[in-house]
Amino acid sequence: MSTTDQRVRRLLADEFGIPADAIGADRRLRELALDSLALEELRTMAEECFDIDLTDARISAHDTFGALVHVIDSARADA
Repeated sequence: MSTTDQRVRRLLADEFGIPADAIGADRRLRELALDSLALEELRTMAEECFDIDLTDARISAHDTFGALVHVIDSARADA
C-alpha cells in the first residue's frame, strides 16, 4: 500500500466516516456513498493534503479508489 493510498484512506475515514478497511482499490467511489459534492470536497482536501492542483483532473463517482490514488500520484509527480 502506497503512502498516497494510506493518506487518502485516512482522509475518507476521518472526513467522511468511511472505514478504511472497507476501501479496496477496485471499489467505485459511488459505492462509498461519495456523490458529486463529496467528491469536490475530497478534491479540495487532497489538494491541501498533498499540495497539488487537481483542477484539470477528472474524478467521478464511477471511478475506483485505485484510479483516484493514481490521479493524485500523477499530480504529485507533475508538481
